Amino acid sequence: MPEKPVTVALPTLGCKANRYDSDTLARALAARGYVIVPAEAPADIYIVNTCTVTGGADRKSRKTLRHTLKLNAEALLVVTGCYASLEPARLAAIDGVDAVVPLAEQARIPELLATLRPPTPGAAPGLAASARRTRGTVKVQDGCNLRCTFCAVTLARGPVRSRPPDEVLPELHALVARGVQEIVLTGIRLDAYGLDLHGPRLADLLEATRALDVPRLRVSSLEPLGISARLIATLADHPALCRHFHICLQSGDDGVLRAMRRGYTADRYRRLIARLRAAMPDATFSTDIIVGFPGEDDAAFARTAALVEELGFIKLHVFPFSPRPHTAAATLPGAVADAVKAARVQALHALERRLFAAYATPLVGQTVSVLAERNGEGLTPHYLRVAAPFAPAAVGHVVAVRVTAVADDHVLATPLT
Repeated sequence: MPEKPVTVALPTLGCKANRYDSDTLARALAARGYVIVPAEAPADIYIVNTCTVTGGADRKSRKTLRHTLKLNAEALLVVTGCYASLEPARLAAIDGVDAVVPLAEQARIPELLATLRPPTPGAAPGLAASARRTRGTVKVQDGCNLRCTFCAVTLARGPVRSRPPDEVLPELHALVARGVQEIVLTGIRLDAYGLDLHGPRLADLLEATRALDVPRLRVSSLEPLGISARLIATLADHPALCRHFHICLQSGDDGVLRAMRRGYTADRYRRLIARLRAAMPDATFSTDIIVGFPGEDDAAFARTAALVEELGFIKLHVFPFSPRPHTAAATLPGAVADAVKAARVQALHALERRLFAAYATPLVGQTVSVLAERNGEGLTPHYLRVAAPFAPAAVGHVVAVRVTAVADDHVLATPLT
């Protein structure tokens, strides 16, 4: 009777860059003979890829560690990711954690596992999780040179480091050859791509992707300071580019923006969105907002809410401020009460629902294209989430649906084929 293969699960928290890192690690482990299983499955090894963007992310990371051990108390537990880079001693002290590997050393995890729990000789490797996804994500850069006073991620990830185009493009072509219908370019600060290469920038990389035979290309989060006139022109002219952009705002109050060290004013951000809309009138936008930053009074929050409403975002990622260790904002005066933060979060979520309804309601009765997913959901190019009874054969393909109704944060639709 053959030996049982060694299984590995990779619970992953946080951003698309973390997801890409986990998928890359899964492929490397599968190639060595490990069998990759879903994050919630009982496994012999758990590699938890943590996030530290907020205090809530820290708590969720610790909770995930404890939860994985309930799935298999005898499992080997390895912790990596941003939280592991900033607080390794705290995570190593959690009962059941066998190893903490910072981001900079993730590439050594296969060798570490080969020592601690080698794969079963002759076992058939499992398919890496990323190969079963309906869209493909490619991380083209890591790190950030900004020094926002609230952000610990830049401390964990380090400065901007870009992958040269001749390394990125073969990976993109491999995804196309695999039949992926949507590719997402991601990074910690995507708009800073190429700053360290002293040559090609994000606009150049996007130009090189025009030759890809893929229905959809999407860019992940962008910082306002890195969006140039040339980049806007390239985004507008790209035939496969999805016209949805997540552009971080954080606050609509100039005083708070200065304290955050964001480098722009509310009006500069407003004018940026106007330029993007002038180039792409059908574009939709989402953003990040931090509420309760030290010194944010009622008037400052009101200015943020007013700007959000004016710009008509269809989705908001709203975070109550939490002081991150080793950041300048952790010691700023003017702390905002937790109850006030919670009320402001709720107010912005209510505004988000109104803005979403204003965008989605006129689409009822119209036909839109959707990349169908396994859970009966999908996304339009404009990042509108759609629930529809897709046939199994439609999953992983771009299909046409007719919008029938609007829910709080998505629409209902009927497939046309």
